[in-house]
Amino acid sequence: MKHRCWFWTVGMVLWMGWSILNVGCGSSGGLVQVGGGIALSASPTVIEADGMSSSVITATVTSTGGTPAPIGTQVTFSTDLGRFSNGSTVYTVTISNGTGTVTVTLISGTAEGTATVKCSSGGASQTIQVYIGNVSISNIQLSASPTSIQAGGVTSSLITATIKDSLGSAAKAGTPVSFRTTLGFFSNKQSTYATQTDTNGLAYATLFAGDVTGIAEIACTAGGVTSVVFVEIVQNPNPTPGGVANIAVSASQLSILADGISFSTISAVLKDLNGTPVVTGTPVSFVTTLGAFSNGSKTYSTTTTSADGIATATLFAGTTPGTAKVTVSSGGVSSLIYIEFRSF
Repeated sequence: MKHRCWFWTVGMVLWMGWSILNVGCGSSGGLVQVGGGIALSASPTVIEADGMSSSVITATVTSTGGTPAPIGTQVTFSTDLGRFSNGSTVYTVTISNGTGTVTVTLISGTAEGTATVKCSSGGASQTIQVYIGNVSISNIQLSASPTSIQAGGVTSSLITATIKDSLGSAAKAGTPVSFRTTLGFFSNKQSTYATQTDTNGLAYATLFAGDVTGIAEIACTAGGVTSVVFVEIVQNPNPTPGGVANIAVSASQLSILADGISFSTISAVLKDLNGTPVVTGTPVSFVTTLGAFSNGSKTYSTTTTSADGIATATLFAGTTPGTAKVTVSSGGVSSLIYIEFRSF
């Protein structure tokens, strides 16, 4: 028995208010139509009027019962501003997947305005708008976390810039951003730092405390707009000592008899760049040009033996009068002291 395909009249279709996408015979003998309509989206919805910025327009076309429109369905896009990737203001594409989705790329021109993009398929249509213009940076919200960090260590504060354009939208990704600070330094060990916005219009910089206490003023600039935030750099009550930067040398006696038994105790106080005593156990070397240390040599090696960064050595006079030059060295830093060996 042959299958028969019955077609509804155009009048019946119009009376039902349907928008026919395709008519044909099948086992169900039904109509394929854009019953669910067309859903449109644009990403982004704002582009520069520079003749090359673009927005991806996505259309999802549905048939009867909300099912995806079939493969082969034609979808036509048109725009009243800008152009599509085919160089025209009209672009017809064919659905080639089972999701009923197609995309086209809208490219800006150099004229400012709002582009109305229309999408039509099988009698159904939908529009979406994309703003094309010279969008400028209008606002920078700057924050610091934390707002107080300790000097003399490795503590830091994360500076976050939220940058928006004149439409109130997040600045486009790749927007140049610069940071500068009056105290401390950024992760590049400089007082200035250049970066770019991410896809959310955010830019970041990490501020390290450095050694100087005070209020750091951090400024962020993008598109001619500047915003500032403040971070307090305070003294660290328990700083981690750094390397040797200074050696202060003293002697219990600066003049002793050259009798072979008289001696003077040489003391060295080692501190880092912040004036903090170096850690206990820091190597220290003593060298003399005259006399000898307690080990019978002109060279004596020891370490700092207290939290005060102090190291000591005992210098014996010997029997030859003269002036002993004592050099104390540690970590590439040296300091001198002179001890007189006087005759009887």
